Amino acid sequence: MAEAAFHGLALAATSVGIAGFYLSAPRQQWLTRPLAGRRSRMIGTLALLEGWLLWSVVMHPVTALFTSLTVAMLLLTILPFAAAARGAMLARREG
Repeated sequence: MAEAAFHGLALAATSVGIAGFYLSAPRQQWLTRPLAGRRSRMIGTLALLEGWLLWSVVMHPVTALFTSLTVAMLLLTILPFAAAARGAMLARREG
């Protein structure tokens, strides 16, 4: 039971970290203006480190690193496509 909680917390921390990096990018499409770069990247870095540390509690550290990287790649692929789909849906409603 506790292992599942660690997995959930690690997934949430990794998601927050990637969201911090993505939302600070100049060409992100979720916000009208990107977040403050240095602050959100620092929070993103700390959240990614926290996610890796949480996964390191329940699995080997190298496995935890690859799990973190895989989740990060998945989110960095999904976020731009989800933003584009959201923009298309909003344009369809308006037009």
